Amino acid sequence: MSNEAFPAEAVKFVHQYGVGLHSPEHEYDVHDPAWQKRQVDDFIEFAVLAEDLGFDGLTVTEHHAPQMTCPSPHLLIAAAAMKTSTIRLGTAVTVLPLYHPVRVAEEAGLLDLLSGGRFELGLGRGVPGEALLAGVREMDQDSSRRAWSESLDLLNRMLTGRDVTFDGEFFTVERPTTIATRSLQPTLPIWLGGASRETMQLAGRHGWNIMRNFGSNADHREALDAYLESASAHGFERSGENMMIERFVAIGEDSAQAEQRLSNLASNFGRFISLYTADGRRAVPETDGEFQIDKGSKGRPALAVGGTPEEIIDSLQETIDESGARRILVETFSREETVLFATEVMPVLRARSARNSDERAGVAAHA
Repeated sequence: MSNEAFPAEAVKFVHQYGVGLHSPEHEYDVHDPAWQKRQVDDFIEFAVLAEDLGFDGLTVTEHHAPQMTCPSPHLLIAAAAMKTSTIRLGTAVTVLPLYHPVRVAEEAGLLDLLSGGRFELGLGRGVPGEALLAGVREMDQDSSRRAWSESLDLLNRMLTGRDVTFDGEFFTVERPTTIATRSLQPTLPIWLGGASRETMQLAGRHGWNIMRNFGSNADHREALDAYLESASAHGFERSGENMMIERFVAIGEDSAQAEQRLSNLASNFGRFISLYTADGRRAVPETDGEFQIDKGSKGRPALAVGGTPEEIIDSLQETIDESGARRILVETFSREETVLFATEVMPVLRARSARNSDERAGVAAHA
């Protein structure tokens, strides 16, 4: 599909935060509650900084593994909501198979109330090894797929309906139930995380948004095509602004500083992977982009881009142009990098987006 098929919607930037992954300390014990508290405090301070710097949104991930002090993203978002007033807040993602869908719907509604209508719910199936350690019973692949589809169905009914009853294979709601906390937003934004064409089509059928961290720009463009086709077939008008692509960003004032920060990023992430697989019960997932290592690199995540502001601008512009996505989910690993990205990269890409939009509007007016 040509570039002309995608309107030049405004490019928006959301910052992802893996609590515990951004520790500036060189020596620390991930099991020390004092260290864990510092990571939580740092996240809440970061939420205020991200808002002040003009990020459009802030999301927090969910992991159940050493170093990542974010097993309950909804609690973290609630804390951030109390310290901010304008930035959008979301999960990337809430691991739905770990919870009852009715409970997730209730908490999503409550988070939207707490934030004054700023919450966006990201949903994913999570990492299989973590789900098992968190107490979820093991299922075969087909049963897992059916349970995932059913949980999404029940969640959606709870968010959008009243006096809901449900008689499914995995979940039952016998008494007509309306969740007690409903979102201020008429329609709560939902982002579905995944890589498969099936997931893209599922999101399109519901009119939900999609987020991706696995695959090339060409893969993302192909996924967007499938998503748009599905959405249109079910009466939803969607575009690249409904697709978000994740990137780890290591940015420096010059090449040497950028290289050092990229090395620090790889080191922090490498420690997480080492702890994640240390007990032999968890393997690195093959279809989660956050866990993939760039072949031929020194342990650098495949999602990572590094360089000066100009190089980061070029890299992200290429992603925007080639994928068609208009939402970029970035994760920087130090406050200095966050500030540099917000002041040197975001304004340029936003200005280009606005200019392209004006040019398209001018062409349309003279057509």
